[in-house]
Formats: sequence, structure tokens, C-alpha cells
Amino acid sequence: MNHPFVVTINRQFGSGGREIGRRLSKALEIAYLDKELLALAAQESGISEKAFEKADEKPEKSYLYTLSTTAYGNFAIPFSYPDVLTNDRLFAIQADVIRKKAAEESCVIIGRCADDILSDHPCHINLFVHAPFEVRQKRIMELYHLDIKQSKDLIVKTDKTRASYYHFYTNQKWDDLLNYDLSIDSSILGYDDTAELLVSFIRKKAHLG
Repeated sequence: MNHPFVVTINRQFGSGGREIGRRLSKALEIAYLDKELLALAAQESGISEKAFEKADEKPEKSYLYTLSTTAYGNFAIPFSYPDVLTNDRLFAIQADVIRKKAAEESCVIIGRCADDILSDHPCHINLFVHAPFEVRQKRIMELYHLDIKQSKDLIVKTDKTRASYYHFYTNQKWDDLLNYDLSIDSSILGYDDTAELLVSFIRKKAHLG
């Protein structure tokens, strides 16, 4: 190929989207970008990485921000108050980093509306990873040492936050399958075999031979 390809993964909480993304990155020998994007955005902007961590995949819009913004693709950035750190400004900075990295090299990007941000990328593959609630709940209970109620509340809250974030910045539904090239239940094959299936799909769609 003459240009990089990018794989974006949106995922239900507890479905293993990150783990599958890491496997894809390793199998395809391309970069993996998740929390790494926060460090890159901080480095690019000179803003503290903690600010990006606090705003990560969380929508927020202040009245001051609403009065002082200008259109920027599918979102906006403030121009009258450059020192006001809204989540939206941080999102715009991170979006620039996502575009830059996707133009420079092939990569797997987890969440952060990357599928929408890179909609004009010449070769992007958008994936959605999901699993039955009870499967995700069992995993979250084991991973975070939570009881049934705590794990249920965390899953519901996290999925709702991700859906709100996605809708806020894209004006689309996070779990609308029409937004993705492929949606897959990770509980059917498990993480390893799911990744193997997706590698085959990605190679076909990206014409990797």
C-alpha cells in the first residue's frame, strides 16, 4: 500500500475491546494508540497530561465556551479565550493528534471518536466490540474486585458516558451498527480467536495481500 491504514475500535465496557486492539496491533505490526494519545496530545500542546486524562471520553460544554467558539470540523474550538481549558478544546487538540498519527503511520486507535474524526482517511476500518451484559459483568467483577451491584452500576455508567461523548462530538449513536464496518461479539470466540478473525477481515479490506 502507498498509504497507512487505521483501525478504530469502539467498545462496550468489559467486552475486551482494548485487549483485542492490542492483539491486532501485534499481529499487524502497527502502532497501538489508547492512553498513549493523551501523552501525545500533552506533548503537542504543552498542556498537562492530567488535564487530558480528566477529560478523557467525557463530554462537557460551558456557557462561556458556547459564546466563544468557532466551527472546527464536527466539533468546535474556542478562539476568544485560549486559556480556558474546556473538554471541547482538549478534544480538538486530541483530534489533531489522531489525524496526524493516522497520516504518518498505520495504527489501531481505541475510542475517542476516531472513526468519525478519520472519516476522510483513505483507508480506515471501523470496528465495534460488544458482549452480553452478564459476560461483561463477570469480567468487571473479577478485574476490579467488585460485587454484582457495583459492577452493574459501573458498566451502565461507563457505557452511558461513552455513548454521550460519542453523540456529543459526532451527533451519531455510539452503538449504531451503520457506523461500523464490522460489529463483533467477543464472547463467542474469545479474545485471541476474535482478533485472528478481525486480522483476516482487516487485511481484506485494507488490501494488504
